[in-house]
Amino acid sequence: MARTLAFDGPSEVVRELTRLLRAGELVRPTKPPLAGDRLETVRLSRDAVAVLSTAAARRALGAAAKARTNTEVVWSDGGDELAVDPAKIMVATTAGAIAVTVPVRCDETGPVTVEVTFAVGAPGSPAGLFAATSDRPRGPAVVVDRWADALIAFAWSAVLELATSVAGTIGRDAHGDRLIPGALVATDDGLEVVPVARHRLGRLQS
Repeated sequence: MARTLAFDGPSEVVRELTRLLRAGELVRPTKPPLAGDRLETVRLSRDAVAVLSTAAARRALGAAAKARTNTEVVWSDGGDELAVDPAKIMVATTAGAIAVTVPVRCDETGPVTVEVTFAVGAPGSPAGLFAATSDRPRGPAVVVDRWADALIAFAWSAVLELATSVAGTIGRDAHGDRLIPGALVATDDGLEVVPVARHRLGRLQS
């Protein structure tokens, strides 16, 4: 039976999941899972998703997000610039959909937001990690016309970072690798993540 988890901050992901595992409140296999094994679904409340989104967005932006004294990261391309603020990203869910609102700023618009909506798995209609979105997010044309692809990629990376951090905290597989998200379901109440043990091909490196 899945358990709903709520956290006070990003650091609480590790602490709370570890506590539940030690207390036996989350089902843990008697031996490390083998390739392709699915574990118990972890349910994240809407509040948990909102809190964890900031940390996930920072990780999605990489080292650049940590190097700034303020929270903004500036994208530059061909003389154009766009400031992105991962600290103020918002992630909302409804059944089968995840809406990521990204605060941005440029000289032409000042502070504005762009919303990227992903269609994902819904209760009773699983879709693994498959997601679909429009090629044009909602937002000012001057921003969307120039930065649509980058904003979509960033928004989806933030969602995957969130799911990956949760799955990886559950444990490791038989080869010592952290578990990964195998399915993502959006509900009116938050997100459901299904941790899985990666397949052998997933560990091959070029």
